[in-house]
Amino acid sequence: MTPANQFLLDAAQWLLLGAFASYLVAFLLYVSGTLGRRISGGTRFTRTPGHGTVANVIGVVLHGLAILARWQGSGFWPTSNMYEFIGFMAFSSMVAFLVLHGMYRLYVLGALVTPVTIALLAYSYVFPPEVTPLIPALQSYWLPLHVSLAALGEGFFAVAFGAALLYLLRVRGMEIAQARAVSEAAAGMETAAPMAGAAPMAGAAPGVAAESRWERIWGVRLLEIVFYLILVLLGFTVLALFFRYAGFQWIFNNGMTTYHLPPIIGPYGAEVGEKGTILGIPLPTVVVPFGWRGKHLNTLLYSVVIGAFLYGFIRRFVARGRIGDALALRVTADPELLDEISYRAVAIGYPIFTLGGLIFAMIWAKEAWGRYWFWDPKETWAFIAWLVYSAYLHFRITHGWEGRRSAWLAVLGFGVILFTLVGVNLLIVGLHSYAGGDL
Repeated sequence: MTPANQFLLDAAQWLLLGAFASYLVAFLLYVSGTLGRRISGGTRFTRTPGHGTVANVIGVVLHGLAILARWQGSGFWPTSNMYEFIGFMAFSSMVAFLVLHGMYRLYVLGALVTPVTIALLAYSYVFPPEVTPLIPALQSYWLPLHVSLAALGEGFFAVAFGAALLYLLRVRGMEIAQARAVSEAAAGMETAAPMAGAAPMAGAAPGVAAESRWERIWGVRLLEIVFYLILVLLGFTVLALFFRYAGFQWIFNNGMTTYHLPPIIGPYGAEVGEKGTILGIPLPTVVVPFGWRGKHLNTLLYSVVIGAFLYGFIRRFVARGRIGDALALRVTADPELLDEISYRAVAIGYPIFTLGGLIFAMIWAKEAWGRYWFWDPKETWAFIAWLVYSAYLHFRITHGWEGRRSAWLAVLGFGVILFTLVGVNLLIVGLHSYAGGDL
């Protein structure tokens, strides 16, 4: 395919790089402003987070121009593959954040949502950025309607995830601080008891114990799992980008399969050790049987290992304990406001996602394949995500679910979104497999 305008395609890449730099500057300004104000007691760095928002606005403008330039340069709406879709989802998440930031002016939320946008944009570069011809199934006006609205809804879900995660950290931090205060008070009473003839105060603050019992058993562990999964995505992204742009590749089956990561797990038809060794390990070390997606299992293996390494390193040498607890003590936002922002983000994103991700998708499926629904893996997992957010709104509105329960549903919903986006495309073959990438 000859691009309609190579100059515009090149300009889109430079604009996207500028947007990435702006988001990165915004993140640094949010973090430095938030920590600086806390350390100085609110006397310094008061305007720094506001500068972070300005940087994010600049990033969104550059990102939007990049999307328009790629659209005009390629001749079709740029959401046809994983590289384009994830980039558009990153754009949507920042647009959603700026909409909600205009309503609530909570800068600490930018310190979490901005790195989500950065991570999504960086992850998009794992996939080939080249423009390829649209397959017949995508040559429809439903492409921008279905995919763009689905991505925009997911952008609001990303903000809901950020606010919900901050809420969980905040209430966890409050409980840790309260438990420490109770422990210190009890220690003081024990010291004074022999002199006063009083017995030590046992079972102080039963409300805290009753409130955090489930949290101590499962909530704390679930938070650690969330941070491990975040590190899986971040670690794999960095590793994959290094090997791809360093020019590494291993070709199997006469050019039919190309790996950009060292092939520990080889494709069907390969032979153990045929690509030599790395650190004494034969490449590939094992070969999958017929019908298995060896390259994507290889990707999964690296993701799990690099995530475990990063999690162990940060927990041992940086956090010196649970990562969630270390972060919880540094979040100072109003938990009720965070809970409200998460709810508002879901309330805005839900109808947008319903319209684009389900209704328009079914109409397009009927036109393209003759049926409204196929139970394709990606359709199924998108429907599961929709059910999670439906449950969130149902229990919130009719049963008054607030706080931790709704926050965990928001985290779960975005987890399903990410699995639909990443796991289904990379590990499961279906009607949407054309949207996958080359890893």
